[in-house]
Amino acid sequence: MKKIAALLCLALCLASCGDTSAIDKAISAHETSSTEETTTTTTAQTAEPTLDDAAKLMEGSDYDVDLTVLDSNLCYAQVYDMVYNPDMYLGKSVRMRGNMAYFKDENTGQEYFAVLIQDALQCCSQGIEFKLTGEHKYPDDYPELGTIITVTGTFNSYEEDGMGYIQLIDAEMAVS
Repeated sequence: MKKIAALLCLALCLASCGDTSAIDKAISAHETSSTEETTTTTTAQTAEPTLDDAAKLMEGSDYDVDLTVLDSNLCYAQVYDMVYNPDMYLGKSVRMRGNMAYFKDENTGQEYFAVLIQDALQCCSQGIEFKLTGEHKYPDDYPELGTIITVTGTFNSYEEDGMGYIQLIDAEMAVS
């Protein structure tokens, strides 16, 4: 971006002098290097794994969906798909690893627990709520927030206050 701004300033200065051949060469050189960078970036992006690759990696697992065997990009993409296409996963056994998260609705007193999965750059996250089997009390029976945990359970969806949500029910949790 700085290069473009510098080229534009140079172009304005030279344009007022009449001879723009130097600026034309500079712009042409910049456009050529930008095209090469774009081609390299596009080639690298097409080589990234797909959700079909994720399905192949999960073959032979004890779980229908085992997110623990996927790299961060595939795992994030798979969770994204689970969030936006929940009907495809209903009743499936799921295993996932991520950060422990907790939220308490102060109006209702309802507590929510989730596993947060971050993308490769760790700037975005998707989470799946879980409900442990049996009786558990927070914070006594749960690890500290942000702790890496592995949760297994059955994929479920439910509606609350007119909104659809997903969760793992009959879940078991282990600190990773």
